[in-house]
Amino acid sequence: MKGWILFLLLFISIHLNAQNPLGFYLSDNKDFVELSFKEESNLIVIPILVNGNGPYNFILDTGSESGLIFDRWVIAENNLVNARKIPIYASNGNKVTDLLVANDLKIQMTGVEASQQTMLVLKENNLDIKGMLGINAHGVLGSELFNRFVVEIDYQNEKIRLYKHDNFKAPKGYKRMDIEVKSFRPYITVDIKQKGRKRQKFNLLIDSGASSALFLDEQRHEQIDLPKKTLDHTIGSGITGLLSGKIGRVKKVWLGKHFKFKNVITSYPQQWKIQTEVSDRDGTIIRHGTLGSDMLSRFNVIYDYLNGAVYFKKTKEYKEEFKFNRAGFTFTALGKELNQYFIADIIPDSPAEKIGLQPNDEIIAIGNKPVFFYTFSEINGFLRGDTGTSFDIIIRRNGELFKKTLRLRKLI
Repeated sequence: MKGWILFLLLFISIHLNAQNPLGFYLSDNKDFVELSFKEESNLIVIPILVNGNGPYNFILDTGSESGLIFDRWVIAENNLVNARKIPIYASNGNKVTDLLVANDLKIQMTGVEASQQTMLVLKENNLDIKGMLGINAHGVLGSELFNRFVVEIDYQNEKIRLYKHDNFKAPKGYKRMDIEVKSFRPYITVDIKQKGRKRQKFNLLIDSGASSALFLDEQRHEQIDLPKKTLDHTIGSGITGLLSGKIGRVKKVWLGKHFKFKNVITSYPQQWKIQTEVSDRDGTIIRHGTLGSDMLSRFNVIYDYLNGAVYFKKTKEYKEEFKFNRAGFTFTALGKELNQYFIADIIPDSPAEKIGLQPNDEIIAIGNKPVFFYTFSEINGFLRGDTGTSFDIIIRRNGELFKKTLRLRKLI
């Protein structure tokens, strides 16, 4: 759901790309291909064939060094013969699961493919990605495409365009910014103005796998302040479980000379420290946070890792207000068709709490229309509607139906 951050591979640092010597290539020796994707909760979901089977839904994630397969059944067991195991531990020291290193995978998308690929596989899938996104998601595609091609993400038309570096020329209307690519991930310097502080530069990971706009770790920079007004909230999910934190706003964010945003919704982790440094032979980057998809999706974005550049072009969503949940509850999707919705959490002192909604309530109807007529994203749209908007919601609790009227209110 919007506002969640999908943390998948940030807890580990495993360089698998060196084990993928062939890499991706464009079919039929083309110079350019175009792929379609679906945007779900600000995340880029693309169909992929693995070993000729599928298609499976993979999340395209600039924040992940390597690919990850959530469900072991997606691949054949012979891809896991003598597979290396990597234990994953929670912050309390308890083992959560193992990651297996699968070899000799064939990955195919429309017009692009790769052989002899290596990806990580969860031995046991403890990620409720389906419930959080309302779709069957089977894995993550990390830096593999970005290392090989110039990658254009056209959020407005839900298209991905892959260009060979030799044939790429930035289209008109795009503005370039420099990035540094370290450990196969892109970092950008942005200016942020916080209340009571001067404009300050911060180094952020560009993370298309983070659904929120901005993520700052106050422990990584002495001038990152927790705003006076915040909400306690679950802000993410990853291999080691849920990530708690606070939601607030920063006054202004500048991307280079051409783009400025006001009152940006910002997530602040409270139970987990992001990786402090990313190092290679050329030096060190101190990472202060993440630039996520609620901001990236306001542009069409072109990534050129080889030349250390990212290009931005405004879309019609550029000037939209940064909105946070105004109903005061989050929900998950269950059922074979993922069209049964249950309340997950209630935000204290919110409209949802005021009318008596509770965790585990099943949502039956919204606005006198059964919920199975709505997509997951459409329901999220209701919860982020204009302040003062009212609608009826019917819930089932312990076999009984209750009808409530929910009036949206700005919470942060």
